[in-house]
Amino acid sequence: MNFLKRIELWVLLLLVVGGMIYVFTSRPSGEDDITPTNSPNPTVKNTEEPLQLRHASLKRDYQNARLDLTVRVHNELADKLPMQAPKVRLLTAKGREVPSFFLPFEQQPEVAAKSTQEAQLRYWLEASDLQDSLTLDVNGKLLPIKSAKPFDLNTLKNAEERVLAGTEW
Repeated sequence: MNFLKRIELWVLLLLVVGGMIYVFTSRPSGEDDITPTNSPNPTVKNTEEPLQLRHASLKRDYQNARLDLTVRVHNELADKLPMQAPKVRLLTAKGREVPSFFLPFEQQPEVAAKSTQEAQLRYWLEASDLQDSLTLDVNGKLLPIKSAKPFDLNTLKNAEERVLAGTEW
């Protein structure tokens, strides 16, 4: 056991143990918050409406964009409401259904029966979809997402994300 006599190994062992103790006992600071401080954060009132837009952001990906929505949904049905087509659709003013964006192993959101929950929805928009209004259809209830005012996707840099305040964008 000549290697136990080497002081370098004891110092290395103490450093590793000390580092592990630090990692598992330290608390995260406020610097770890990923919420951008320079973006508008619209305040949404808690009303009794069955469908509310809580948060919206748009992230450009070359000539397309990913629209992230957080909506508050009241499910009056006796069954759970899967938050995907055909029950939930994002429609353009021309009636085109915008395809949803999902990751392969990500579970699709659902709203439990006879409850109210927030759900995060993602949609993959083409530049032409941003030239007119967008409306979210949740089981027959309509929620305006974007006004008819055209939005130029070129105002965003590639991979830039913008928090959207209200429907006037």
